[in-house]
Amino acid sequence: MMARMVLVALLPVVAAIALLQSRRLAAIIGMGLFSFILAAVYAFLHAPDVAITEATIGAALVTAIYILAIRRTGRLTVAADEVPGLIAREGHSISGLEYEILDGFAREQGLDLVVQFVPLRRIRWLVSHREADIGAGGLIPRQDQENELLVAPSHLETCVFVFPRRVGTPPEERAPDYAGYFSELADHGQRGMLSDVVASLDLARVLALTRCGVTMHGLKRRDEQRGYAFVFPSDREDLARDYRRHLDSLRASGALDEMVRRHFP
Repeated sequence: MMARMVLVALLPVVAAIALLQSRRLAAIIGMGLFSFILAAVYAFLHAPDVAITEATIGAALVTAIYILAIRRTGRLTVAADEVPGLIAREGHSISGLEYEILDGFAREQGLDLVVQFVPLRRIRWLVSHREADIGAGGLIPRQDQENELLVAPSHLETCVFVFPRRVGTPPEERAPDYAGYFSELADHGQRGMLSDVVASLDLARVLALTRCGVTMHGLKRRDEQRGYAFVFPSDREDLARDYRRHLDSLRASGALDEMVRRHFP
């Protein structure tokens, strides 16, 4: 009698816990536990046939929901501009500090990492419209400027470089800033046209362009220290929260510093 009462009392508790889980796997485990407890209650009520049916159907439903969840949300889609050292293609693979961070985070979440390289100015639009889960690729966001995005903590310090100010918005307010892909900048730079297509750059891009033999006359460094960070859709607070925990863990263990030294020796 006492065991039956305890199991009945546990049912709403387990159901509430399952509903409040932010991680899919934990929620699915909670649903399976709820079904198991309910089957035990039926067994104590001398209804073994109902208990067996509940256990069988519950197991089948939990398995089906798990498969559907993995199929529908089993990917972590990242929209990024290609920046050597941070996230860039090398043959048939992708490497860089940001890629290593994101790859570890995706594996921790049980997701497959999918990187889509897009023009720099399109990243924020894709993330804010839920076409991508994370925006990356040497972004230097500020939360006060990102009305439709969540800004993660910085994973690497940097600084901003600008060409002589032109008419319009000061270029350092949203840096880096240029049309198209980073891979196109080297061509413009080698033709001496970099200042015509670039409003502002960051340290990683300046270093990469320098390695390509581009001379950047007139480029000025701003004194303010900034930081590279990822951006998330405004309604994905759960994903942003999980990422902050992952980054805190990397920082506390010293793994983040080791990654930085490996990609920026």
